[in-house]
Amino acid sequence: MNIPSHLQKIGTHTWVYTFDTEKDRPNLGYIRGTDMALAVDAGHSSSHVEDFYRALEREQLPLPALTVITHWHWDHTFGMHAVHGKTMARPETNRRLREIRREMQEDPDYARRFLQSDSCIRKEYAGGVPLIVVPADEEVPDGFEINLGGVTARLLYAESPHTEDGLLVYVPEDQVLYIGDAQLGEFPSWRMDYRKLAALADRIRRLDVKTVVDGHWGTYRKAAFLEELGY
Repeated sequence: MNIPSHLQKIGTHTWVYTFDTEKDRPNLGYIRGTDMALAVDAGHSSSHVEDFYRALEREQLPLPALTVITHWHWDHTFGMHAVHGKTMARPETNRRLREIRREMQEDPDYARRFLQSDSCIRKEYAGGVPLIVVPADEEVPDGFEINLGGVTARLLYAESPHTEDGLLVYVPEDQVLYIGDAQLGEFPSWRMDYRKLAALADRIRRLDVKTVVDGHWGTYRKAAFLEELGY
């Protein structure tokens, strides 16, 4: 049974707009400071962004001034053209997105093949939702820190078995860590590089974190998450 996405508060300054199983929409993070708010990931499409923003408005929460991208995969990035404010990502993320955009421009069959590749994608783009790919506005270095006003978002490069461009968003004041899909195997083979998984687990272990938020399931206590990884 599909449970509709909703805003879930997980800390004083932190929320999750929860995963949608029907369309395979990932969790989106939200961090609110006194000066501005920041979102984690841009979602699957403009429709995903619109639903997220409506949920924020129902709770009288401001739209994010910044959106940080955890990795380049479409369900986390293809909503970027529709977000409010500025987008930020690793240089590797932008390189992959520019490659996809170039392929879309050169191959008139790209959109059809993309839509046919997965039933969740077809549901996401039903009804004429536009397929638009853009890179992030700003590329960030490892350890880049953003003061949102009374709360900090620290952007940490991560070695990940899933992609080469993993970026974690750490909120020390709430002891919350958003990781995207960093713990998953490589797409589409789902081959697991256990050396990279161990490096990711060690990075998480060394942070003062209570709550880990992944991309497609939910929130975990740090110890339970590391135990699930086998580390």
